[in-house]
Amino acid sequence: MFAIPWYAVIFISIPETLSIIGIGFALFNINIALGRSIGAGISVGVVSYFLRLMLIPPGIHIIILTLLLTVAISCFCQIKLCSSFVAVLLGAMILGVIENVITSLALNLTAKTVNDLAANPWLNIEVFLPTLLLASLLYLLIRRLSFVLYDLNMR
Repeated sequence: MFAIPWYAVIFISIPETLSIIGIGFALFNINIALGRSIGAGISVGVVSYFLRLMLIPPGIHIIILTLLLTVAISCFCQIKLCSSFVAVLLGAMILGVIENVITSLALNLTAKTVNDLAANPWLNIEVFLPTLLLASLLYLLIRRLSFVLYDLNMR
């Protein structure tokens, strides 16, 4: 796992976390206030920055961030820990698939490598933008169609 500069946290980690929250919780019909989502996104983004400075294997890094986001949303929004975990996990999996497909296509089209992304954070941000766009469109589609995979809303 390569370290990222602070501005990559702002332009990648925080929007990525907000996308995970938005998609995952929308699919389970759990409404999260935007301010609380932003608070959780910033918290996880900052922790992500410091985790990437440590020599932690990529898989462990993701597990730590997933658990941290689950606990942060559960605490900030008074949502059951189990419901939060399921929503975060689904959001992360969906975003992971989108990001993997888009990044693979972008790297193939530009003849760049993952090492180029690590060496050039602005390239990493550019490659992430289509992922963010597609994730945002998916979130809007889920909301517009009121598509709910399983209703975990605790009204």
